[in-house]
Amino acid sequence: MIRISIAGAAVGLFVLAFSDELARAADLPLRITVEAGEHARIDSPVSVSLKELNRLPAKFRLSEIRDGKMVPVPFQLDAGHPPRLWWIMDGKTPAQIRRTYVFEEGPSRAQPAVVIRVHESKKYLEIARGESRLLRYNSAPPPLPSGADPKYTRSGYINPVWTPRGQVVTDRAQNYLHQLGVWLAYVGTQFEGRTPNFWDLLNGKATVQYAGTQHKTSGPVFAAFTVTQHHLDLGLPGQQKVALKETWTVRAWNVGAEQGYWLYDVMSTIRCAGSSPLTVTKHTWGGMAIRGAPEWYNERCRVLTSEGKTRSEANHTRVRWCDLSGSTQGVWSGMTVMSHPQNLRHPEPVRVNETIPYFCFVDSYLGDFQITPTNPLVLRYRFFVHDDAVRAADAERLWRDFAAPPKTAILSID
Repeated sequence: MIRISIAGAAVGLFVLAFSDELARAADLPLRITVEAGEHARIDSPVSVSLKELNRLPAKFRLSEIRDGKMVPVPFQLDAGHPPRLWWIMDGKTPAQIRRTYVFEEGPSRAQPAVVIRVHESKKYLEIARGESRLLRYNSAPPPLPSGADPKYTRSGYINPVWTPRGQVVTDRAQNYLHQLGVWLAYVGTQFEGRTPNFWDLLNGKATVQYAGTQHKTSGPVFAAFTVTQHHLDLGLPGQQKVALKETWTVRAWNVGAEQGYWLYDVMSTIRCAGSSPLTVTKHTWGGMAIRGAPEWYNERCRVLTSEGKTRSEANHTRVRWCDLSGSTQGVWSGMTVMSHPQNLRHPEPVRVNETIPYFCFVDSYLGDFQITPTNPLVLRYRFFVHDDAVRAADAERLWRDFAAPPKTAILSID
């Protein structure tokens, strides 16, 4: 007998929608179909929940049915509740095409792929693919320049970020020490009658700091880690108070290296630390932010948005994605940051600086919003880190993969 259950495509990092009416308990083998949908796909990460599976055997494998043959496929199990199976739908898949896979018991037949790994030290977590580094998350505050005010001491941000060729595309700016590579902080806030500024640091009213690692994993499809960050209110005499607890899940995909790019996702979940809400007040900057490489000034820096706006036009426009690119010693590289459709106020406004190589997604530009004990803020972004100048068509295709990934369906056969 064949039982069918339909699973919607993974949304952002982990969300998968199911048809409860069709859900049934299932046994191996499972036949899984993936629909490209309205758009062509290239090397797209896809997943399916295994919540319907009666049991997960000790050994299992994934294969694709191609021209009547079973072709082994590298895969990775995300051992959550429920577990989720991830793999890369490799190569080019034209629009409206369906691909079919079989998940079954037995030893894996896939050839070992280059594994993408999380390395952890006392100072940072770093993701690498083979010998190539992708990004570093600073769990301890890096040393400040000589003579810098100690108020600038901060952890809980990503810097540096490398391209596949090894170009560095981020910076902790020596002239703006509160700009940290890839970081999230808010400027104007209201909390328990005080106005902590988590962005500027030098004002001494607030900061953000790493507070612990919850999880990390490595494998042939992705490497990921989950960390906690505390948004600290420093406005009380002689003490600090945790206003917000933020969780970052950073997931880097094992795709694109041979084509000159990396993909990684950041999901930020911001919760109140106690019973007090926090209001983010209207401002012209503050949010998820990116500071470009040190040489990216003047004509050596370019901005391009999903709406076709350039650096002189993009400030405070609303975008699906924004690219910051630059030239380091005559070599171009950059990073496109993509906003998920479920984000607050998507398409999100961006603050683009015409002289400094940085931008941020600034939802507060459209007015105040509140984080309450019953209403956490969840934000999802995908980072397309590329060698050479960006092609708008590539950024748009990758944003579609992020916003509306291929749809999966499971056929259980017993």
